Amino acid sequence: MESDPPHGTRISEPALLDLIRDFVAFFVGYLELRLQLLGLESRETGLHLMLLALLLVSALICFGGFVIMLVVFLLYLMMLTLNWEWGWSALALAGLLLLISIGMAVIFRFRIAKPFFSATLAEFQKDREWLKYTTKGSR
Repeated sequence: MESDPPHGTRISEPALLDLIRDFVAFFVGYLELRLQLLGLESRETGLHLMLLALLLVSALICFGGFVIMLVVFLLYLMMLTLNWEWGWSALALAGLLLLISIGMAVIFRFRIAKPFFSATLAEFQKDREWLKYTTKGSR
C-alpha cells in the first residue's frame, strides 16, 4: 500500500495557495486604487500650490512696491520743503499697493489653510475605522 497523505491535507494546500493569491490580488488592487487617487489629488495639489505661489509672489511684489513708494513719499517730504507737488500721488500709490498686498496676503492665508490630499486622507480614515470594526468584531 502506498503512504498517501490523508485526503484533507491534499485539499488544504491548494486552498491555502488560492487564499494567498486572492489576498495578494486584493492587496494589489487596493494599492492600485489608492495610487490612482493619490495621482488625481497630486494634480489638483499641483494647481493649488501653483496658485499659492502666484499669490505669494504677487503679495511680495506689491509689498515691495509699497516700500518703494514709501521711500518716494519720504523723498516727497524732502521735496515739500522745496515746494514740489508730485508726492501726494506717490503716497496714494503706496497706499493702494499696501492694500493690494494685504488683500493678496489674506487670500493666501485662506488658501494655504485648505488641506492637501483630503480625499485620500478620508479614505485612509474610513479604512482605519473599518479595520477597527472588523478587528473588534472578530475577537
